[in-house]
Amino acid sequence: MVPPPCLIQSLTRQVIFIDGVGEHYECPLTAGCPLGSVLVVPLQVDNDVIGTIKLYEPRNKSFLNINKSLGEGIACLLSNQLLSARYQQQKTLLMKSELKLVHAQINPHFLFNALNTIVAILRRDSNRARSLLMDLSDFFRKNLKRSGDFSTLEEELDHANSYLRIEKARFGDRLAVETDIDPAFFKMRIPTFTLQPLIENAIKHGISHMLCRGMVRIHAHREDGHAIIDIEDNAGAFDEKKQAESGLGIKIVDTRIKNLLGSDCGTTVFCEPDKMTRISIRVPLEKCAR
Repeated sequence: MVPPPCLIQSLTRQVIFIDGVGEHYECPLTAGCPLGSVLVVPLQVDNDVIGTIKLYEPRNKSFLNINKSLGEGIACLLSNQLLSARYQQQKTLLMKSELKLVHAQINPHFLFNALNTIVAILRRDSNRARSLLMDLSDFFRKNLKRSGDFSTLEEELDHANSYLRIEKARFGDRLAVETDIDPAFFKMRIPTFTLQPLIENAIKHGISHMLCRGMVRIHAHREDGHAIIDIEDNAGAFDEKKQAESGLGIKIVDTRIKNLLGSDCGTTVFCEPDKMTRISIRVPLEKCAR
């Protein structure tokens, strides 16, 4: 018996044609099926099979070559239309995501708090205030410069550290940062503006509301051909509804990663209330290798 065409097609991604002469289609559901020939053409978008075009003929009728060409032509046309629609959706989502992400980087509250912090430090330590002004300048300069879809993890960490140095000056002993990332990951490419918004999210929605010392941990490891980058805080204050209303949201970062690297990538959130929140970024090592 011939296996179901959809199964063959999903494994091979090839056009399946059983002409009903040299080989007959055997229905997997019923022995009395009147069908004798079948054409199965995959619908592919970006090398992913998302559906099929199937044409059948009964046992007493030949499957004409013109019908085979028709089925293949329809599949090709639909695949191209679906590809065009996906790219248009990606373009729209990326534009919206990047706009919101950039707006988040130039958050007036962050700028206001940063300038107030620098003014306060200036009175007692002018050298440190000068250094923080350089960090603030560096932070905004990198926002303006980074227009591509991807950055190296090292560049993302450097950008996040400019932000963190300002926040550590603001919170003082109430904020600690721990980074544990193998330098072998540094040249790995990830979507631009991935780390800093998630770190800002941990501080803004979690640590800033704590009375005790807050901790942000950034670490990475390998898992099944992917790199997993974790951003963890000890506040445990994740609230999905508030995240959705905040304007930035983890969902935007997640959608951008999926659009650029595939649906098996993105972010996941694990939270133990009042104990910890961990945002995990999953990216494929092979696609992100430089």
